[in-house]
Amino acid sequence: MVPPAHTPFYKSHENGMRLELALAWTEATDEHIKSYVNGIPTKNGGTHENGFKAGVVKAVRNYIETHGLTPKGVSLTAEDIREGIVCILSAYVVEPQFQGQTKERLNNPEVQGHVDNVVRPAVEKWLNDNKTIAEPVVARIILAARAREASRAASQAVSRKSAVSHKLNLPGKLADCASTDPDDSELFIVEGDSAGGTAKQGRDRKTQAILPLRGKVLNSEQASGDKVTSNKELQDIVSALGCGIGDTVDLSKLRYGKVFLLMDADSDGHHISTLLLTFFYRHLRPLVRAGHVYLAQPPLYRIDIGKETHWALDDAHKDQILKNVKGNAKPNVMRFKGLGEMTTDDLKDTTLDKKKRVALKVVVDNELETDRTINDLMGKDVSARFKFIMERAGEVKELDV
Repeated sequence: MVPPAHTPFYKSHENGMRLELALAWTEATDEHIKSYVNGIPTKNGGTHENGFKAGVVKAVRNYIETHGLTPKGVSLTAEDIREGIVCILSAYVVEPQFQGQTKERLNNPEVQGHVDNVVRPAVEKWLNDNKTIAEPVVARIILAARAREASRAASQAVSRKSAVSHKLNLPGKLADCASTDPDDSELFIVEGDSAGGTAKQGRDRKTQAILPLRGKVLNSEQASGDKVTSNKELQDIVSALGCGIGDTVDLSKLRYGKVFLLMDADSDGHHISTLLLTFFYRHLRPLVRAGHVYLAQPPLYRIDIGKETHWALDDAHKDQILKNVKGNAKPNVMRFKGLGEMTTDDLKDTTLDKKKRVALKVVVDNELETDRTINDLMGKDVSARFKFIMERAGEVKELDV
């Protein structure tokens, strides 16, 4: 059994009916409840289990509503809330009524309401008193709901078979690497055929694969599961990775240990990166959690000062370099309009070479906050984006249009 993700909740109750229970959420997808009545195992559950389930679901829903954590664009079911839960429940009933000779199911109707009335306030208080536990639990529940809705269609459209052993499944635009060892292989998802051509020439053909994309990809936060799985660009990514999508993701079949998003260092490039990160977070989250996804950092400027060449990632970096110019040297500053403008050697030296490049690993510190941010900025509800823009408009110094 998967170990609990937090300190377990425990409750002992004596008023009216003796009740004892312990519960915790795990990262597993199944719920495990072991219940007893007067010390007798009730393998088929019964009214005491029904009361427990109802109480937990009500407590979590109340906590979510009270703290304004209700997710947008997804409905939370009772199964989502109980996913991954483990519990031991023991009830002592004066006159138990069992179903069948084996006494594996409790039938006393009054027990359900009694257990519900004990569990709901106790669990809700525990959540309110332990927010460091409650928020990851809520984030886990929202993830379960989104995964359930998003992966149903996705899992039907994409085969779980690894592209390692089924080369015909690989997208035609993929320039694959020679290595079949995931620990030694890298995939660069590149914006545009022009940049893809430059990257293909500058890569290490043994360990680096290149997959060019056409323009801005689909916003998977607003799209239905059918649209996601039928989108050619996203299909190519899933096929190249070979590990499945949604709840079918199997990291043991991942073909590349590192996946780089390589886009232009301008606002359009940042937008495409955001669209891809949304897709990875919603449909390929195990890759993000395991640290397989990176943001490549191509330079926006080349600055030649005498015989020295400097690379600047953005305007602030450029200004810092120019500020440190000494003597009468006259800097020559060139701004790249896109990766396709860079020479093969320049792209290799700044972005592809493992010894020289700078890349950012994508990590998630707070899944609940990340879920809310992605939904606000990328979801269908425009009011959240309008509020975000209005609150931060005064912070904008330069606008790249």
